[in-house]
Amino acid sequence: MKPIQPISTRLPCLPAAAPASERTAYQTISAVVGSSHYRALSDDALKDEDNAAWVLGLEPDMKQAWLDRLRGIRIVDRLAENERIEPHERRFSRFMEAWRLLRSRGFVDPSCPFAGELSAIRALWLRDAACPGHDPASARRDQDDMQARSLAAWDAYLLALADYHAPGLLIRTMKEHDTMLGRLSGHIFQLVPFLTKEHWDTAGEFGRLDQFFNNLRDMQEDADRGLCYLPEEELARHGVTRAQVISGRCVDTPGYERLMRSWLDDVMPSLYARAAPFIGARGLHPSLEIMREWSLRRYARITRVFRAIGFDHRRFPARYWAEVRRDLAERRQLPRAHPV
Repeated sequence: MKPIQPISTRLPCLPAAAPASERTAYQTISAVVGSSHYRALSDDALKDEDNAAWVLGLEPDMKQAWLDRLRGIRIVDRLAENERIEPHERRFSRFMEAWRLLRSRGFVDPSCPFAGELSAIRALWLRDAACPGHDPASARRDQDDMQARSLAAWDAYLLALADYHAPGLLIRTMKEHDTMLGRLSGHIFQLVPFLTKEHWDTAGEFGRLDQFFNNLRDMQEDADRGLCYLPEEELARHGVTRAQVISGRCVDTPGYERLMRSWLDDVMPSLYARAAPFIGARGLHPSLEIMREWSLRRYARITRVFRAIGFDHRRFPARYWAEVRRDLAERRQLPRAHPV
């Protein structure tokens, strides 16, 4: 096994944008992982910059490992959203049929419209798990175990995408809401490279926290499409209706302010507490440490902006994404010395 090269957990500066005089423009991570492929509910390009621009600052081998995983995760998410707005194309359904065929037969049909994507995903989740012969048997068992866990997490994530992009989705209870958080980003964070069995469960809890913030950040975007992921029992407890959240009329009601204060003062801390073992974990791969610090910084920004606008989700996108663009631009102006 190759030794881990030490990397500072200091947030990396980003590759500088090319001068206007050069023909080759700066390539964002969103362009690399296909954040805008297929027509979907929204363009995820800026979201992916906000989530993972740090990957571009890694050493080449580490960067490639992350990009391979992010491409697979992003493409199926785009396909699931595409099926909501272009159901007649059945792109996600056809992808799932092809994936099940690959799982049962072990090969990719070259005539499949997703042959390229499936071949890349096959290399990630269905590769030979055997270690080199000189590795101890315990190392082989550990690698086989992580391979099986990763494949199960990938399959579970695909099923979650199908369930949570279904028309008429309604989250009724806090338990259903918690399940949703875990089935979506909980599984995603168990698919990242360099994760070990020791941190498997805690990575899932950190992913649950991540999905909470994704939903908070996207409240207005979801409302624009008639979606509300706040559980019905919490809305009812504070005298707020789903229709009011979607229309924005909730913002002027005292019940909505109580709801969002509870959401940030009670629900959010409980998720942080569950994720605490990963947040405080030692011995993570250096790239996972950078991911963790970048993510925590993003969560703090989402929280700060949401409170600053008085929980008005209608005003959140303009304020938040302006800050993100400014922050990314500033990071590209930092000295290019790579973290060591």
